Amino acid sequence: MGTLLEIIQSPLHGKGVFATRNITRGEQLVTSHMVLVHVNENLPEVLATLQFPWTEEYDAICISDAGSFFNHSSQPNAKVDERDFENLIQTFVAKTDILKGTEITIYYNDAFEDFVNNF
Repeated sequence: MGTLLEIIQSPLHGKGVFATRNITRGEQLVTSHMVLVHVNENLPEVLATLQFPWTEEYDAICISDAGSFFNHSSQPNAKVDERDFENLIQTFVAKTDILKGTEITIYYNDAFEDFVNNF
C-alpha cells in the first residue's frame, strides 16, 4: 500500500480504506491477489462479505492489500479497473479525484451483472 492508502476505522462500516494524499482520477490504487470460491460455497458471513463476482461459476476474495477493505457506496470514488482471470489479480483505480483523508469506496452489489456493468 505504501503511502497512498491506509486502513483505519470507518464511519461507514468497520474498517475502511482512506487516502493518505490527494489522488487523481484514473490513478491506480491497489492491485489485489484473489482466491476463487465456488458460488454455491456456504461461507461464514465474515468471508462472504469479502466476495467479488468473478465468473458465473466462481466468486473471488481479495487476499492481499486493501482490496477487501473497501466499503460500499452507491456513489463510489473508486472502481475495479481490471480483472486478470489467468493470474487472479484485481486492480482498483480512482473513479474521481480523491482528497487526502477521504474514505475510498467502491460500488458492489449481490447481482453479478450489476457489478460487471459498473466497471
